[in-house]
Amino acid sequence: MISGKTIVIWLYAFGMFCLGVTAPVTAKAQQKSLRIATFGQGGPMEKAAAAYLTEQYKKLGVQLEFVNLPGNRALQESNNGRLDGELMRKAGLSVEYPNLLQILVPLATTNTVAFALSKSIDVDKGWDSLREHSFSYETGTKLIEQNTQGFSTGHAEQNIKAAFRQMLNKRVELIVIDEQAGLQLVKEMGLEGTVHMLTPAISTTPLYHYLHKKHAALANKLEIMLRKNH
Repeated sequence: MISGKTIVIWLYAFGMFCLGVTAPVTAKAQQKSLRIATFGQGGPMEKAAAAYLTEQYKKLGVQLEFVNLPGNRALQESNNGRLDGELMRKAGLSVEYPNLLQILVPLATTNTVAFALSKSIDVDKGWDSLREHSFSYETGTKLIEQNTQGFSTGHAEQNIKAAFRQMLNKRVELIVIDEQAGLQLVKEMGLEGTVHMLTPAISTTPLYHYLHKKHAALANKLEIMLRKNH
């Protein structure tokens, strides 16, 4: 005969088993996950920003997955809600992409620079310097695209490595790109000593994280947290 005490012990053990098995599953099911767009080669600046955001979102109970796409397509996917946001972009993109909320705390600062075969090209006039020289840049880089709108000398290239090869073949004079990403590519392609980074920088610009407006409540929480760290 099973005693009342035995039944109580069995029920307790069964209850603990259920708690031990189901609690982690429930917690995992409740954890939010976001898919964040990136584009380009993913230089040191982007990797550092991705690591920092991953850490900050984790504090809010959110996991991040990064999806690398061509620049313009990334923005389209984020704006229409198929992706949840952009790792980081220039300020003001919400005008063109109204479904994206800019987190008003800069994640990083980018130096946009020009690389050339010749060290003697003058870039002292900033963006206006590019009116005088043929140049290529990566498609979807809104910072460059918008600041050189109307320039007859610029050409967007889907593959930035192909753009560097165009310069080696003297089809363009300059490659315009983020400083860190450019230096990394020059090293990867074995072009040190052949391709030179011109100074000064074309521009220095803060970059911001963006989230789709369906995550407005989360965006507010993240911005408050980032401000405390800034």
